[in-house]
Amino acid sequence: MKNRNFYLLFALLLMACSLPSITGFLNQDAALSYSGVVFNPIDGYTYLAKMQIGKSGEWLFTLPYTPLAGEGRLLYPFYIAAGHSLRLLGVDQAVGFTLLRLVSYFLLVLSIVRLTSSVFSENQNTASLGTILAAFGGGLGWVMLPFGKFGADFWISEAFPFLSGLANPHFPLALCLMTVIILIPNTGIRNWTSLILILTGIGLSVLSPFGFILTASILAGSWIWEKADGINTSIWPVIFFVISGVPYCVYQYWAVHSTPQLAAWTAQNLTPSPAAWDVFLTFSPWIGLIVVSWKEIFRLRKLRTVRHLVVWVILGLVFTLIPFNLQRRFMIGLSIPFTVLGLLALPFAAKKIRISIAKMQTICTSLVLITPILLVVMTTMAIATHNDMYYYKKGEKDVILWLSQQGDGRHLTMASGETGLLIPSLSRLRIVYGHPFETVNAEKALNTVEIFYEDKDMIGLESELSIIQENQVEWVMYGANEKELGSPAILKGQEPAFESNEVKVYDVRDLLP
Repeated sequence: MKNRNFYLLFALLLMACSLPSITGFLNQDAALSYSGVVFNPIDGYTYLAKMQIGKSGEWLFTLPYTPLAGEGRLLYPFYIAAGHSLRLLGVDQAVGFTLLRLVSYFLLVLSIVRLTSSVFSENQNTASLGTILAAFGGGLGWVMLPFGKFGADFWISEAFPFLSGLANPHFPLALCLMTVIILIPNTGIRNWTSLILILTGIGLSVLSPFGFILTASILAGSWIWEKADGINTSIWPVIFFVISGVPYCVYQYWAVHSTPQLAAWTAQNLTPSPAAWDVFLTFSPWIGLIVVSWKEIFRLRKLRTVRHLVVWVILGLVFTLIPFNLQRRFMIGLSIPFTVLGLLALPFAAKKIRISIAKMQTICTSLVLITPILLVVMTTMAIATHNDMYYYKKGEKDVILWLSQQGDGRHLTMASGETGLLIPSLSRLRIVYGHPFETVNAEKALNTVEIFYEDKDMIGLESELSIIQENQVEWVMYGANEKELGSPAILKGQEPAFESNEVKVYDVRDLLP
């Protein structure tokens, strides 16, 4: 790839990935401050909440969206360490999260450039196209829009590099490590390759245990295939990688089952795979080209990187069929091998259906760019129009920050679901409810919040007092989000402890037994 085209490509990709955030920062005003989240804000705030753990000086993870957090465990060290770094450097959280996300995506694009240059070493134009499509492309999920549905390429962020780059920092960084690993030559025991395998194994196990398991399986599967083909290969790279990442994966499995709170949280964290037809659309048109030209792809198996990509596709799809509650996590990065193998298959498929290679490339490129373009436009427009999901309102932020400075800053606070989502992203305050998956017994907790705030006469005092005492609530927030739920009788005639822009917080500790 020529230097000029290389820099232009990077500039365009980073501009697309940063446009929503730039829009958010430019649209801040006295009443609204941009949070830094772009894609899927409901999950985005949970990453900020994990960073708050580090910003508060802690290293052990406890559930930020659950009243009884339980004992801490060394989970999510990436975000907790990021929080420590932001505190030491004095960097604003929204700015820090955005920079982490963009740097991670930048590194992922670099690794994809190396991958496509390796596979298409004899055709730099195809390598450049492969970089664009792998780093920015989507699938055909957009064809479901007229039916009121979104294909999986609109919401499974870990499967697509660009979508992962919009979502958070750890997905693109994990994909970068996975791509780097499959590019490492099998040279047996050599210092530099062994060191890289060990470091990437540790890093990947921390960022994505499912990515680590999948990558270890890819390396092992490729080694078995090489042995079956009579290729002289070494098992040591597989061993080095596996032993480097297994300890933390084992620790993490133990940790998420070691306390009642974490065990309950794990049990309700369901991420099943999408339907088979959705998977087909999500990775089309590449999956169709690969099926049509599978014999030609199979003949290219002597190329080690191609062999890795084939194993990645096969194992990635097989693992998504495993019957357990997190099967979708194994779709991590699947669009990368599908795209590269699809481009390899394209000339053969074009010949079979009697269409020029250039025309086929144009058609496929046009089809897979629709989803990411729509995502950029939709998120940018939502942020530009001050959608509440992307901003902190001044009153809410002032009250949360004031409350976080009272005592140890860990008071249990009653708030609506919308406000509860924001509170842990700005503080270490505990909440009754804030997230459909991160709050243990989420449905029950949400129901408790709604019952507390619903309109009641003075007879309702007893039920509200019971909720406060049973849940050990210390403070009650009351702003625009809470007003939509109703007007608690217990707050009538009471003076707020603090108020900003019509958002109030009441001290109810005197009501506790």
